[in-house]
Amino acid sequence: MCGITGLILEEHHDRAAGWLTDMTQLLYHRGPDDGGAVVFGHNGTPAVARTFGPPGDPVDWGHVRFELGLGARRLAVLDLSPAGRQPMPAPDKHAWIVFNGEIYNHNALRDELTGRGMTFQGGSDTEVFLAAYRVWGTDCFARLEGMWAAAIVDWAAGRVVLSRDRFGIKPLCVTRFDAGIAFASEIKSLLLLPGARRGVNEARLRDFLSEGLSDHTDDTLFEGIWSIPAGCWVAIDLRTRTAMHSAGEAKRIWHPAHEWNSDAATPDRVRDAVRQAVACHLGSDVPVGSCLSGGLDSSAIVSFVRQLADESGDKAPNWSQHTFTASLPDSPLDETEYAQAVLNAFPNLIGHFVEPTADRLLDDLESLMWHQEQPFSTPSIFMQWEVMRSASQQGVTVLLDGQGGDEIFCGYQGHWPPYLAHLLSRARLPAFVREFRAASTHWFRRVPLAARVAAQLLPDKLRVRLRRAVNSQRQGWLAADLFDVREEPGLFPALRLAPPDLRAGTWRDPAFARFLSRTLLSNSLPSLLRFEDRSSMAFSIEARVPFLDRPLVELAMGLPPAQKLKSGRMKVILRRAMQGVVPDAVVERTDKIGFSAPTAEWMRGPLRPWWRDLISSQKFRERGCFNPSGAEKLAAAVEKGNDARAEDLWRVAIVEQWARQFLDTPTSTT
Repeated sequence: MCGITGLILEEHHDRAAGWLTDMTQLLYHRGPDDGGAVVFGHNGTPAVARTFGPPGDPVDWGHVRFELGLGARRLAVLDLSPAGRQPMPAPDKHAWIVFNGEIYNHNALRDELTGRGMTFQGGSDTEVFLAAYRVWGTDCFARLEGMWAAAIVDWAAGRVVLSRDRFGIKPLCVTRFDAGIAFASEIKSLLLLPGARRGVNEARLRDFLSEGLSDHTDDTLFEGIWSIPAGCWVAIDLRTRTAMHSAGEAKRIWHPAHEWNSDAATPDRVRDAVRQAVACHLGSDVPVGSCLSGGLDSSAIVSFVRQLADESGDKAPNWSQHTFTASLPDSPLDETEYAQAVLNAFPNLIGHFVEPTADRLLDDLESLMWHQEQPFSTPSIFMQWEVMRSASQQGVTVLLDGQGGDEIFCGYQGHWPPYLAHLLSRARLPAFVREFRAASTHWFRRVPLAARVAAQLLPDKLRVRLRRAVNSQRQGWLAADLFDVREEPGLFPALRLAPPDLRAGTWRDPAFARFLSRTLLSNSLPSLLRFEDRSSMAFSIEARVPFLDRPLVELAMGLPPAQKLKSGRMKVILRRAMQGVVPDAVVERTDKIGFSAPTAEWMRGPLRPWWRDLISSQKFRERGCFNPSGAEKLAAAVEKGNDARAEDLWRVAIVEQWARQFLDTPTSTT
């Protein structure tokens, strides 16, 4: 697990080694165990490497001038020896890699590659990753099972290859700056570079403020900084010798299934797939623990880990027995009783409970924002932040979590309108009537539900335009011209590459299948993965997400929707699969809390001085994206008890907080 950085320069620059050092050291929190960088002259020679200590330690590059550089900070998880040090070269020095993540099938790949004549010096998955690329080229990415963001310099082919895992679990951001192209695990490293823009991508700001959307495209909220899309690799051709006029290619390695297979719809198959996913995520040379929210997904993970550990210590050799839960005493959002039910079922577990409060959030808000780098739509991620802090205090380096389970097994209330629209479009009227009644009994009032179903029957682009038009009329706290901003050119035009096909599906695919794909790859999961990555890495913890194991995802995405949504219940087949594995109190839950903070209560209480100071300031009035008088009306509505508007007010305030930290002031290392 690492923080990685890189520079592809248009020409030599005397200060470039210092840039690379600063970019890499700014990511010390991602890898406090080791660090270093390598820089290359023309066609890879000479290659000059340096090892980094903690930030502030001097690094003497001499008078080195180079065209390309790689940097890495390492959190040692597999093979703790120097054999896992990055940047890592191939034995012939014709290829180098920096890699953030874990490859869970590295042992099987190592055996296969050994049979093809490859040799290995250590036990790290980084060495296996590089060997796989040397044997199979970019086809290697389809063979990897795990999470990764990687940069490979291939001097023989004259290219730099950037790649992310199928679901974008690990981050990789790219920008252009005065001297060329740069990439890094986090945006803050890119903001250090000369000519790096601190402008706002206004279209993405509109999406966030009006709908709470982020990470749903390859844009970030920073103008001219992009994310490599999930499941893609991008090759930048070094032989053009002009990075500012880059050439190369981009490909996607994975597409979600859009065909439903009723033969796969058995609880036994689902149970076995979840168990196998958990098992393959346990490999580690450092202590492993787990989040335990009290929901079905994290409870299933903990239950299976305990089963595996009881069967054989070899299956969970570094399982620490530690679980971590965020509690909200005396709140209807508290899930402690369900987490405790799991702990009671497995007495050897060591449960840790943290109690996030609004006062603690205020104390940590600047640090939280610095690590997150972009606004977050609710204060609920502070719950996760506190869990990560607790795990760090207990010496746990790897933490399992249940992200992805709601997306692949339909665990959100928002799955009901598109599913009902699916039934209606297929003329399955009895099923539609039955499920509409159930959904309106458990989750929605009838008229709003009917309106949402009708909206889902519209073409996707028309639905987006209508929703934006409605928002422009209803959201008077936002500047009117924010809804008229233009889309900026994305990553691929900026790199002058033909884009891969990133669509969630085509018109021939069922609309509900396209909806599930968007939930997985754009509208829901990507932002949750970013939150988890930044919060875990802030405390030098590797977070792993077993529900995003590729075989499990493909099985779940291929299940007919009626196996997931039925009679007003969500994740139906997963609940059936977990009977006898997870305590009944968790399996039979009918509510959906989702690791939420009491936003309205906090906004009217301890957070009030914070947001009141922000929206009353001259900077806020001059920001240009807000309507100050409308913001005051919004604030008054929340103060009078309108809970439904609390998240709108939070988004307004958190954007102003973000702007002050990232747009108004230079990036710092604190």
